[in-house]
Amino acid sequence: MGSPFKDCGCAKPTRCPHSCSVRFRDALGNQREESGYGTLDDAIERLTQLYAEKKTTARTVAAARRELGQPTVGEYAKQWRPRQRRMTDCS
Repeated sequence: MGSPFKDCGCAKPTRCPHSCSVRFRDALGNQREESGYGTLDDAIERLTQLYAEKKTTARTVAAARRELGQPTVGEYAKQWRPRQRRMTDCS
């Protein structure tokens, strides 16, 4: 489901003071990363929590979340257009 890791170049990564990260796939299937865990055990506990949450979510709820996370091109265009700078104002 996911993997805990340390992204440092220490010779002994199990004893270094750097924080741990986890990499996993969310409900939409996108790869995500979370960091800031003090130990590998904390990172593994978070992965376990994510896995349990994924298993207990009803299929209808998961399908609704996937559908809400994927806007159509028209909906995206309506959000994108007002954020763009007007080129005629400065020319």
